[in-house]
Amino acid sequence: MPAVSPTPPDLRVPSSDTSTGFGHAKLILLGEHAVVYGQPALAAGIAAGVRCHVNPGQGNIRAPAWQMDVQVGDGAMVSQAVERLCERLGVPAKELDFWLEAEIPARAGLGSSAAMAVAIGQAVAARTGALPADVLAAATAAETVFHATPSGIDTAAALRGGVGRFDRATGWQPLPLHQPLDLCVGVSKQVRQTSDLVTGVARLCERVPVARRLIETLGQVACAGMEALASGDVEALAQEFNLAHGLLCGLGVSTRELDELVRAARTAGALGAKLTGAGGGGAVIALAQDRGEDVLK
Repeated sequence: MPAVSPTPPDLRVPSSDTSTGFGHAKLILLGEHAVVYGQPALAAGIAAGVRCHVNPGQGNIRAPAWQMDVQVGDGAMVSQAVERLCERLGVPAKELDFWLEAEIPARAGLGSSAAMAVAIGQAVAARTGALPADVLAAATAAETVFHATPSGIDTAAALRGGVGRFDRATGWQPLPLHQPLDLCVGVSKQVRQTSDLVTGVARLCERVPVARRLIETLGQVACAGMEALASGDVEALAQEFNLAHGLLCGLGVSTRELDELVRAARTAGALGAKLTGAGGGGAVIALAQDRGEDVLK
């Protein structure tokens, strides 16, 4: 008689031994790519993100929204990231199951891997008593699987939420938001690999040293955006969006589709629009204020 495989656990059903964590999706408002070179960036952790439920198990990692079903030890990048994260938190990943509820698309410039890592880290920390600093360190270690040398901005935004200033030297500094910002997100559906874009910019800076001036200018634009945010000058912030997109085009990280999304947003009444994240695909953000519905259409 053939062996009967056991029915896999339904990870969607919480048990008394389920722990849960959440990671915010992130939007880089200003300063992407420049932040890799030590320049400041302005970012936000938004309400949407990734929620993780962890139970005792055999290393199953499932995210139906991303059509992901992998196993710790199978060599997949996600599996490697989860192993690295759990190792930092002192827990064997093979003794846990991970069920991920994703509210954002993967590889779309919205920090999906960092949101996933923070969500898993918080869920594991709930079982071990690890501190938020430990979760951040573990999530950053997981991010190295996807992005080699991440700046840390994605994991900081995923953990903290809200609006913040970030640079590699000082980390995340929360910034007050004096008035609501009507920010629209348009996803291009072009998937891309962040590490490839970062490497491309590095090679450009090596071949064309003047490109480093664009990096420095992006940092200055981010600082100007923070000043505009602090004073509540939405129109000035929107102009920094427009300047930033032009600089990112100069670095070669925009695409025809992203440029078309930016143009469509501005035509529909957005005060400013730009790509967000590494570029090469992903998403565009637009400051719409009272034209949000038109811009989203």
